[in-house]
Amino acid sequence: WTDAPNQANGGNSYNCHQTSMAEISHGTLGPSLHNYAKLKGTDEQALRDAWAKIWNSKSSNACSNMPRAGHMGILKEKDIQDIMALLFSPDSPVNK
Repeated sequence: WTDAPNQANGGNSYNCHQTSMAEISHGTLGPSLHNYAKLKGTDEQALRDAWAKIWNSKSSNACSNMPRAGHMGILKEKDIQDIMALLFSPDSPVNK
């Protein structure tokens, strides 16, 4: 499916990633993001690595199947900030 033209592009992460154990339908191409901050940490390097991966996945893996979301304009900077909050906030469903 595609996002409605009058709405922000959602990025479609669910097609490849699981974010919560409560999800019954999620993609399996990418790794599970469940407990992301608990597993990766929340230090400055973990934040930089995650941002770089979302902005331009090829920056850390030239063969990545993940789209270069920021670099290609799929997501705006604010969208990536929201994804970062989802990945790193202790209150996020990802880290419950």
